[in-house]
Amino acid sequence: MLKVLETVPGVSEPRLGKATNGDVAHPFLEYRAAEGSRWVQPTRFTFQESSEGHGYFMATLPGIGPIDTHVTDIIVKKWETTCGARALVLTV
Repeated sequence: MLKVLETVPGVSEPRLGKATNGDVAHPFLEYRAAEGSRWVQPTRFTFQESSEGHGYFMATLPGIGPIDTHVTDIIVKKWETTCGARALVLTV
């Protein structure tokens, strides 16, 4: 998934890391994107596990109304087709 980030035009500062919540570490991928919508923090997809035991990556983006996420949309599609990974984007 990191290799996908490194090859998508408009992506800078791709990074793989771990965030700890209590005693549980959650892997994440993050990057900055050349999109019309911008925020202070990098876009971060954190690994989540559903109650059924299925894993997926989720990003929560700030914004009200339509936002420009054309680079992120490309990334999500490539993760699904190239890596078989499920990724979700929520806006709040």
